[in-house]
Amino acid sequence: MALGWLACLVWGFFHLGAQPSARTAYQASEEIFPNPERGFFGGWEYNPRPNRPSPPPTPEALRAIRDKGMSLVHLNYMLPQFRESALPPEFLARVASDLELVRQAGLKCIPRFAYNSGPIGAPDASLERVTGHLDQLKPALQANADVIAFVEAGFAGAWGEWHSSTNGFFENVPATGRTTITDRTRTLVAKLLDVLPADRMIAVRCPRFKMQLTGAQPLSKQDAFAGTVKARIGAHNDCLLAAADDMGTYTPASMDQEKAFLHQDNLFVPQGGETCSVQPAAQPFIGCANALQEMAYLRYSVLNSSYHRGVLDGWEKGGCMPEIQRRMGYRFRLVEASIPASVSGGALRMSFTVVNEGWANLYNARPVEVVLRNAATRQEFRLPVKTDARLWMPGEPATVEVSAGLKAPAGTYEVMLHLPDAAPALRNRPEYSIRFANPGLWDASTGMNSLQRSIQVSP
Repeated sequence: MALGWLACLVWGFFHLGAQPSARTAYQASEEIFPNPERGFFGGWEYNPRPNRPSPPPTPEALRAIRDKGMSLVHLNYMLPQFRESALPPEFLARVASDLELVRQAGLKCIPRFAYNSGPIGAPDASLERVTGHLDQLKPALQANADVIAFVEAGFAGAWGEWHSSTNGFFENVPATGRTTITDRTRTLVAKLLDVLPADRMIAVRCPRFKMQLTGAQPLSKQDAFAGTVKARIGAHNDCLLAAADDMGTYTPASMDQEKAFLHQDNLFVPQGGETCSVQPAAQPFIGCANALQEMAYLRYSVLNSSYHRGVLDGWEKGGCMPEIQRRMGYRFRLVEASIPASVSGGALRMSFTVVNEGWANLYNARPVEVVLRNAATRQEFRLPVKTDARLWMPGEPATVEVSAGLKAPAGTYEVMLHLPDAAPALRNRPEYSIRFANPGLWDASTGMNSLQRSIQVSP
């Protein structure tokens, strides 16, 4: 009886293609390197001030951002001269050209449009003008959505930061000393989400604004990435650590509630912004210990690399800048993989385990694929993997089982793991693929991660 069972098992391995798998463990790396849609960002501003011309970005300047280890650029369009008129064709062409230059440089961008560069109380534009401008911008934003990480909501208030609107986008609430949204704000958000492709998100300035728009309950796995208004709104804080309430970012009476909201919500949407002050009110908060704790709890994905320079220099001197550079956004590390030495019968079964050591997660979808590359001919066979890398949660190991049909000629194949961009135009560009935080795995010429194993394929 026992011999019969053993004979069946042996027959199954050799005739059905099942082969025992060998486990490979991977070392961790502390190296700092760029990855798409996360980390510090560079900046470029369009602002037609008479004494300060606003030339378009150059390929050299954008490549310099990439050479500094960043994958993002913030494009800040200030439009005071268009508050009472349509956007002219030359400006629309400028936006499209800027986005094409971003693509050529291997970057993605975070655009913002605003009608003034301060101070508080400077005029913005009417709702009718804003929606008209968005209609004009739609072709450029749609055509270049592949290089847009997300869009800061902008348009309303001073600096486009959603306060002190002169056109009724917000109302002051004397009891709290804070602003609240109005029907005009809701219309602006709906229009902006309609103009962008359904798979792109926006970010609003304060957590209370999203809570007013979509409710006090943050996103969960069940309603994340569903294409709803709630699932497409993230956050940006342009006065991070500047005071107890980050200069109006939080409502003092409900600060803990608003931060708890972001702690959960930002698992599924981006959190960005910049620091803004080294004044006495900021001193208790901008030091390394508190900065690390705050950015980890609020799950920061991106941050301005240029402002405020005093805060950033403090992180350099305090020794926490390398940790911030490593952990902002996602940081995927391969832990182990179980891969058979050989396969036959046209089926591959393997698994890998990855841990996210970053503070946040992916917020834009991307494919995951195992690639088998013939060691002799270099021919590649791509096997789509049924997993959503956006759900590889911070601090939680995720084991992914791979079961795929295999139509490859007999031979020896290297096993690679590839997380390319979802856009066809960027799919084969290495700078848009995700690199794992392990030494010796990254192939910069292909954007793939070697699993350091080979498989012998039999017919």
